[in-house]
Amino acid sequence: MPAGNATIRTARQQRSDVTRTTVLDAAIRVLVERGYAGASTVAIQTEAGVSRGRMLHHFPNRDALLMAAVGHLARTRIEELPAQVRWPDDPVERISMATDIGWSTFHQPYFVASMELWIAARTNPRLQAALLPTEREIGQTVRRAVAGFLGPELTWRPRYPELYPILLTSMRGTASTYLIDRRDPTTDPMLDLWKSMIATYLLD
Repeated sequence: MPAGNATIRTARQQRSDVTRTTVLDAAIRVLVERGYAGASTVAIQTEAGVSRGRMLHHFPNRDALLMAAVGHLARTRIEELPAQVRWPDDPVERISMATDIGWSTFHQPYFVASMELWIAARTNPRLQAALLPTEREIGQTVRRAVAGFLGPELTWRPRYPELYPILLTSMRGTASTYLIDRRDPTTDPMLDLWKSMIATYLLD
């Protein structure tokens, strides 16, 4: 293949990737700000500043776009977190930091966007069927991230498999109250309880 053609193809792919990311980011903003009902393709297209043809080239319909956006945000904002943190060697300190960081992810646009899709899917069988595989994939992303937060020294402990779902559902349930009752999540009384619970399961 001539070098010139390869360069042109690479440049086109880069432009395509930029457009896709722009649309995904815009979809999250619209979904969070206007909810599922207000996240129309027209609204997302306007927010992204791209042509309808370019948007439909990447995403054939609204629900496919919204689910791709949530998955994209989960991967870029959650999965990469463990590698970005300098974790302490002391297990108690690591548990404390991991809990704080894990809890902070429930106050990001990813969580709000996910809740919007969950609620909409309750009465929309088509959306529900399409959402389930995406949520399972995101669930694996979150599981890997949590394992990265705590590290192998803690996650190999025999009680970790039973701790994980308890911790996840407890944080998710508590975070859902923040959707209507905005307050400082860093002062939530559940933080100390979660840290104590993790230490009990993994260190005792």
